[in-house]
Amino acid sequence: MDMEYDVRSHGALGDGTTNDGPALQRAVDACAAGGGGTVVLRAGRFLTGGLTLRSHVELHLTSTATLLGAPDLSRYPVDDRCVYASINRSLIYASGCESVAITGSGTIDGQGERFPREEESQRPALIRLRDCHGVRLEGIRLKDYPAWGVHPVHCTEVRVVGLRIDSMVRPNNDGLDIDGCQEVFISDCTIRSSDDSIALKALQGPEPCRDIVVTNCLLTSRCAAIRFGPDAVSPIERVSVSNCVIRDTVLNGIKIQQSLGSVMRDIVFSNIVMDNVGGPISIRCAGWKKGASNVWAVFDDAGWENGEVSGVLFQNIRARVMPGNTPTNPKMGISITGTSRTRPRGIAFNGVDVNFPGGGTAEEAARRNVPDLEQDYPECYIFGVLPAYGLYAHHADGISLHDVRFRLESEDLRPAVVCDDVRDVELSGVRAESCREAGSLLRLDNAARVFVTGSGPLGASGTFLRVEGRRSRDIRLAANDLGQVPRAVELDLNAAPSAVTGPVS
Repeated sequence: MDMEYDVRSHGALGDGTTNDGPALQRAVDACAAGGGGTVVLRAGRFLTGGLTLRSHVELHLTSTATLLGAPDLSRYPVDDRCVYASINRSLIYASGCESVAITGSGTIDGQGERFPREEESQRPALIRLRDCHGVRLEGIRLKDYPAWGVHPVHCTEVRVVGLRIDSMVRPNNDGLDIDGCQEVFISDCTIRSSDDSIALKALQGPEPCRDIVVTNCLLTSRCAAIRFGPDAVSPIERVSVSNCVIRDTVLNGIKIQQSLGSVMRDIVFSNIVMDNVGGPISIRCAGWKKGASNVWAVFDDAGWENGEVSGVLFQNIRARVMPGNTPTNPKMGISITGTSRTRPRGIAFNGVDVNFPGGGTAEEAARRNVPDLEQDYPECYIFGVLPAYGLYAHHADGISLHDVRFRLESEDLRPAVVCDDVRDVELSGVRAESCREAGSLLRLDNAARVFVTGSGPLGASGTFLRVEGRRSRDIRLAANDLGQVPRAVELDLNAAPSAVTGPVS
């Protein structure tokens, strides 16, 4: 049986005002020196600055215990290896450890409201674990921390189970930032964060972020619920996200952002419900020129043209999108955007049903020539209002939609789907609401090798498919439901009549 070390036996008072940091550290060090065991906090409020965990030590907080972060930055040692200059300190830290754990039903309160609010200000993260093997974080409540919540870096065999995270008191209050870790299992967590709830990163190469499972979580964010990148110079791959509910999230439910020339691939999202999200899904593969002026870290995108996003599946997704008409929420749908040199590929949507608020105008629908913005901040809103209400794809290959429903709560004059410079597209069983005043239900601009089958409007509509651009070719139609459309296909002056085969009248 593991030895138990009560922090009060090492001088901790737990009165919320005394600096219990030295006593807590003595208990941790004694536990490690004794071969490992459990350091227990009971019935009190234990104020401390930075604590360092050791191998084979479990820090356990009972339901009556709260660990309080001291509102004094000087009490938090600097991690010189942390590339994030503004958050290179932490309340709990471990480096190169085996079998470390933080468990219990107690609370870790970072007292973030007592730190400067400005993004560039120095603030500590709550928990940072570096180069550790065998990490367990179970049951703890994390609240009101100054910067990020949990930041494991280059760790292996990480289990994060049943955390209750609630922090919206400061900018950059991410929930979990998994940075270049492998064999990570995240389950049964409830996260409410002012920034990304769960973020996968790989900025401190060469370690990839690989073999990640996220399941059975409830997520709320003022930014994104689940985010990949953009700070990744090593691969993020072999990731499964399933059985999660995303609600009241201001930007995207899911964001994949490759900007620094690495790869993101072999990713599956399944059985996801989103309610009241700014936009359901955003995929971006481009660059991000952010050098010495960045307060966080120097992001070198010199190799951005090598970036890859591929092999991503969205399956059994239900979403309801909040109304939006602001610079950071410009009537967002699903977007897949690359550049002429970086093209997302192999992106599949199966069994997706999304409710959109509508409100798109004829002027927004008429938008053409959306810029590449090759090295802008890779956020979902940088293009403004896109010309499709449901899905917009630009510079992409191998996009497939099977059994997809796009619904509207009010009229929208934009097409449901717009594909601009895309190749190898399959739309099978795509049903979407529209109106007769909309220019078309679907629009293809310079698209090649496209197959549309078993698709049609939900209710009355205008033209089914509009084809534009002299590079549009090999577009085939078969067995679509065209009973409620006045015209099946419309071609602009640049599109060759031979670009489309199938029923075109």
